[in-house]
Order: sequence, then C-alpha cells, then structure tokens
Amino acid sequence: MTSSIDPIRPLRILEIGGDCLFALAVPAQTEFYGTGIRLRGNLRRRFGRFGAIKRAFGPVRYLKSLRKLRRGEYDLLVVHAAPFAPWHPRSFLTVLRSWNVLSPLGLFANFAWRMAHLFHKVPIVTLDLGDSFGIGRHNFFLLDASRIYFKRELPADRWHVFFSSTYRDLPGHRWRGKTKNRARLRKLAPISYGYFYFPADFSPQEKSSDVFFAGNADPNSTARSDGLPELLALREEGYAIDIATERLPPDEFFRRLSAAWLAWSPAGYGWDCARHYEAPLAGAVPLMNYPTIVRHCPLRDGEHCILYASEPEALASAVRTALAEKERLLRMARAAQAYVLDHHTLYARAEYVVSAALGRRLDGSPARSER
Repeated sequence: MTSSIDPIRPLRILEIGGDCLFALAVPAQTEFYGTGIRLRGNLRRRFGRFGAIKRAFGPVRYLKSLRKLRRGEYDLLVVHAAPFAPWHPRSFLTVLRSWNVLSPLGLFANFAWRMAHLFHKVPIVTLDLGDSFGIGRHNFFLLDASRIYFKRELPADRWHVFFSSTYRDLPGHRWRGKTKNRARLRKLAPISYGYFYFPADFSPQEKSSDVFFAGNADPNSTARSDGLPELLALREEGYAIDIATERLPPDEFFRRLSAAWLAWSPAGYGWDCARHYEAPLAGAVPLMNYPTIVRHCPLRDGEHCILYASEPEALASAVRTALAEKERLLRMARAAQAYVLDHHTLYARAEYVVSAALGRRLDGSPARSER
C-alpha cells in the first residue's frame, strides 16, 4: 500500500521526535508525537508544560499511526534525529527522571521512534536541527530510510558528518568510495534553524545603540569569547555597545534588539541560530562570523548581513566600517527582513522540506524543489 498525493488537497504529515517544525507551521495538517525525552521550548510552547506526556508516542499511538501509514493516510513521515541513542545512559536516565511513575510509557516512546520507518511505504524525511555537525551511528538507519536527511549544521565537506561515528576520526578513502556511503552523502541537504517566535505586537524602536548582543560568551564558543573583548574595546572608543549576559524577558530582548543598528550573532554550539533571523525582523542587521556550514537560502554578505573573519580585530573592523554607512544599514535591514519572511519562517521551512521530498507544496499543489 503506497501513499498517494492528491494535488488538490493539503498534505497530511506525521511528525515524530523531540523537536518539531510541522506541528508549529501547519498544526491542522500535522499529527505530532513526542519521543520520551523532555520537550524543547518550541514543543512546550505548542503543547504546554506537560506536552511530553500528553503527546507521547506510546503503544496505542504507535499502532494507530502504523495503520494510518499502511493505509496511506499520511503523505509524509517526518522524523527528528535524536541526539543520543535510546540505550544511551543520558537518554535512559532523562526519561526516568522526567516521567517518574510514568517512565515505562516514556521509555517506550524513547524507543518507538526507531520503529516508525518500518512496515509501510510512506516517504520519510529526517530533520536534524541539533547543534552538532555530526550524525551519530544510531541515526544511520534514518539516513538510509529517508529520501532526504535535512541537517542544520551541514559541514562544507559533507563527509565530516561521519566524523568518529564510523571511523576513529574522519572516514578514509576506502570508506568514502563505497556505494552505500556515497548514496548516504547524496541524501544530505541543508536546512536553516530559522526562528520560532516573534512577538505579534512588536513595535520598532528608535536606534539607541550601535551593537547589541545577548547571550553567554564563556564558557561557550570561542567565536564569542574572542569577540567580546573587541566589542568592549569599541565601547571604550565611544561606540554604544549593548551587552546582556543574563537571560532577558522576550519583550525586553526584542526591544533592545530593535534599538540596535547591528546585532552581533556569533556562532554558539552550532553556527546557525535563531538570532540570525530574529535580528532582521526587529530591524537590526545581523553581524556574524563567516559560516562553517552549507546554508539553505543564506543571508548574503553586504546585502542582508555583515560577515567577518575569525582573525583578531576583524570583528571590530567590520563594526567600524558598517556603522560608517547607517543609511546602507537601514536598506540592508529592510532587505533582510523581506528575505527572512520569504525563506526562514516556520511555514517557509516546512514547505521547503515537502517541496524537496515530494515535489508538492503544503497545499498539495505542484512545486519545484529548492534543493
């Protein structure tokens, strides 16, 4: 029994994992189940504090979903890659700690996602929105079963996703030459992290700072710890540098973001992050170190963002140059905002996935893949 796609009706999605995209982008078209581990902020926002238990992929839901998959009631199965194998102590102990007396249900959900690709012919895609550039061996079955494996932190050399998962370090010439591994490589595609939340009642602010940064600098990425002293030195030169190392309430965060000409958005645990896309929506130009990944619909240097090198003083030099042309920064922020709304919203990213995997838009109409 195969899944048929009717081009005149909206696509139907089954989404399973510890994160979500379609459940937020098109909730009316998506059936979502969690996989046992505590839900991330995106899922808590969608399903509430106890969403992990309410939406657990338990035995009954697993069997019902399998029947629907076999009957072709879904057009696409979306599985989120797990950061750890179900048998990893971190996964196992997290479920026990979070679920207490209901831990048997959580443990089932933690394992059930590994069986979701079996016994049906519905197309499968994997979303890997985590910080790591690697793909763990426990996710290889998804790489093999999926039409496309979408990865947020996709290295410029895609072979690097297999670092230490198949070899002691990087896979060698013989391993790269195997037909199966080359087929795996062809399934990899980039996807942006985009943004998941922006206040509906947002009001743009008058510019009152030159650069805004909010986040943890140390211990974190060296792109942050190396760059922060340069920003502090710019403050000594007379530039208005707004830095918040504590977590800000959303309203204050977006107000201070909007009031800045530039939003410093250096790499954290991964290169891509929501800040790259929130900044243009708030009217600030993102200031980012050069990317280390392959990007989907990237913000373009000098048109939508400012990119700088990792060598000493490159950040400070980029800030001075950018702030010398504030009218240009206003034009860049407007162009970046339009670009983000076109390509990096929840809906746009979900549509990119189905277009690449099925050749259809979310409404069921034909679409050309963006791959």
